[in-house]
Amino acid sequence: MEVLFMGTGASTGVPMIGCDCSVCQSSDPKNERTRSSIMVRVDGKNILVDTSPDLRIQSLKNHIKRIDAVIFTHPHADHILGIDELRTFNFWQKEEIPVFADPETLGTVMKMFPYAFSEENRGGLTRPRLAPREIVGAMKINEIQVTPFPVKHGPVYNHALRLDDLVYLTDCNEVSDEGMEVMKGVDTLIIGAVLYEPHASHFGIWQALDLIERVQPRQAFLTHLSHRIDYNELTSRLPSGVQAAFDGLTVSLPRRKIPVAS
Repeated sequence: MEVLFMGTGASTGVPMIGCDCSVCQSSDPKNERTRSSIMVRVDGKNILVDTSPDLRIQSLKNHIKRIDAVIFTHPHADHILGIDELRTFNFWQKEEIPVFADPETLGTVMKMFPYAFSEENRGGLTRPRLAPREIVGAMKINEIQVTPFPVKHGPVYNHALRLDDLVYLTDCNEVSDEGMEVMKGVDTLIIGAVLYEPHASHFGIWQALDLIERVQPRQAFLTHLSHRIDYNELTSRLPSGVQAAFDGLTVSLPRRKIPVAS
């Protein structure tokens, strides 16, 4: 299994509009962050997690020519507003793309983008051709065992994902005992943190590191980083086995058969 970091930035991206801070003015390409998303690659299939507003440029930069499925973690703007870019993949693939999410998220996405799911002009180029699929528990998506679990995101909840031996945990500031159980024994943990200090709806860096210590993955990556975090400074402060992710980073992990939850 390979994981490509399509984007690693917080909701404003980096550089942030109108900001003259040192990170926004940095010439280091690792400080240029599009909105957060990952691509999971297994057996020639590409599973996209979230359609960021930057999906077009992310796809061009990373030479993405096919998307076999999309999973949404939650319906916030920085995670779904690139949905219209899927129509270009429909054009080349000549088929619908299944999109998966929990019922509440899927319902919100369908209300926000009704044209993408209507029966009108299904063969045209003016709209994506998407097949909605609800996730109501552990299930297989393109031979990957996907187990969602709810996490606190400020006043609301979204869903983190375990995909075989990978956990994608972004936009979160609290994990329940249930979530800790789902993450047990995971090989790779990707976790979001927007600032060093705690945030109202996101982990801070130190909170994220504390959770990594509790989970004990083989490797961990920090993502969803804001313009308040310089890549090199953060890297210098991280313990062994933890890395700051950057746009375009690809990591590998072994595949292990995960039993389907009963």
